[in-house]
Amino acid sequence: MAEIYLDNNATTRLLPEVRDAMCRSLEECWGNPSSPHGVGEQARERVEQAREAVASLVGAEPEEIVFTSGGTEANNLVLFGAIEHLEVKRLVTSAVEHASVLQAARALEQRGVDVVVVPVDREGRVEIGAIERSLAIGPALVSVQWVNNVTGVVQPVEEVARLCRRRGARFHVDAAQAVGKVAAHVGDLDFDYLTFTAHKFHGPKGVGALWRRKGAPLRPLFFGGEQEYRLRPGTENTIGIVGFGVAAALRKRRVGDVVGRMRRLRDRFEKRLCSLIDRLEVISSDAERCCNTSCVRFCGVDGQALRVQLEARGVYCSQRSACSDARPAPSHVFGALGLSEREAYECLRFSLSEETTEVEIEAAARRIADAWSCVREGMQRLVG
Repeated sequence: MAEIYLDNNATTRLLPEVRDAMCRSLEECWGNPSSPHGVGEQARERVEQAREAVASLVGAEPEEIVFTSGGTEANNLVLFGAIEHLEVKRLVTSAVEHASVLQAARALEQRGVDVVVVPVDREGRVEIGAIERSLAIGPALVSVQWVNNVTGVVQPVEEVARLCRRRGARFHVDAAQAVGKVAAHVGDLDFDYLTFTAHKFHGPKGVGALWRRKGAPLRPLFFGGEQEYRLRPGTENTIGIVGFGVAAALRKRRVGDVVGRMRRLRDRFEKRLCSLIDRLEVISSDAERCCNTSCVRFCGVDGQALRVQLEARGVYCSQRSACSDARPAPSHVFGALGLSEREAYECLRFSLSEETTEVEIEAAARRIADAWSCVREGMQRLVG
C-alpha cells in the first residue's frame, strides 16, 4: 500500500533540485562565508545568490532579507527586537497565532509588556474592530499571521496593515504558511516585518528569513558577530541557505500553476470526503482559505483514534501540535473558534503540497472513509 503524505503544513519533502544543490554545496562551498579568502568568498557568493532568490519570491530587495534558523526564531527576533523601540510597550496579537508568537507574547508579558490578544469569529477571521479598539489608546506592535496553520484561513492582513498605518503602529506578519501559496509582494503592502521559512515549500528545515522594511526598528536577540547586518550574528548555515534559495526560485517560477493545482485537488478532496462520509464538517469553509489546507471535523468520531487508523492505512495527517500529554490536546485554534473540547478532538488537518497527485487524493479519501467506518463501528460496540 503506497503511503500518502497529507501533513505538508508541518513540513514538505525536499524537491530533487533543492537536494542536489545542497549536496553540491557540501563539496563546492564548504568555507566560512565570513572568511576573507577564496574559499570563504565562494561560500559568501552562494549565500548572496540565495538571498536574491528569497528576496525575489516576496518582492523585496536582497539587503532587506535576514536569514535565521527558521520561522520561530524570525518571529521571536521581531517580537523581542522591535518591542524595545516602542515608547509604549504593547503587543497586539490574535488568539489563533502560532505558538512561537503566543508563547513569546506570554514571555513579554512577564517582562512588563502589555499584551492584548484579540478574538476571532466562528470562521477564524481576526476581528478588525478589536484590533482598532486596542490601538485607540496608542501605538503598539501588532502581530497577525497571514494564513492559519490549522484551518488555512487567510487573515485580512492588508486591512490590518492600513489600520496600523493610520494608528502609527508597527505591523508584523507571520507568513510561514503563506509565502509560496498566496501572492506576496512586500513592496505593495504596508507591512513592517514579514517572517517565513523554507521547509513549507520544499526547502530545508532549519533556515528561515525575516524581511524588514527599511527604517523599521529592530535589535538583535544575541550578539557575537556582524553577520546578517548584525541582526543575527553567527556563522551562516550555508547549505540550508543554498537550499532555501533554490526552493524560492523554483516556487516563484511556477507559483501560479502550483497554487491553482493544489486548490483544485483540495476542493476535489473535500467533495469526495463529503460524498463518502456523513456528518462531516469542513472547518472555516465559509472563510477565504489557503489553497492546500483542509481541516475536517468527523462528527461523533474521535480524531486521535481516526488518525491512528489512517496511519495504519498509510495516510499521514495531523490533529494538533506536539504535546507531552498521554492524550494529546487539540490545537488552541479550535477553542478560539468556539468549538467544545469534544468537537475539537473530532478534527483532523489534511494539507497538500505541489507533489500531491489526483491518484493520491482519491486513494486517501477512500482510506479515510474506511478508517472512519472502522472507528465508528468500534465506538458503537463500546457504547452497546
